[in-house]
Amino acid sequence: MLDFFIRKGKKMLYPYIEFPNELIVTHSEIKKDNSVWINFEQPCKNGFREARIALPQYKWLFNEGFSDKKIKEFEQFSHQNAAMVYKYARLGGINNA
Repeated sequence: MLDFFIRKGKKMLYPYIEFPNELIVTHSEIKKDNSVWINFEQPCKNGFREARIALPQYKWLFNEGFSDKKIKEFEQFSHQNAAMVYKYARLGGINNA
């Protein structure tokens, strides 16, 4: 279970969900432009695969190691979970909900 904050520089990524295949989904705080980033991370042989999408534009900021098929799945996940992610981002993470 994710019960910690992940530090990336001075910005915080808050835990959202961890899947049985070790895929971890985190999200940022609400940015000044009202965007929220959703981060997807999964261990692999050479370290980690990682991708990040910005809401509400659904613009991919980067993808390191995930297939196009997975990115499409993550984009669908982002659409389906956007309201909850924004809610938790506003509250400072799921642990504060």
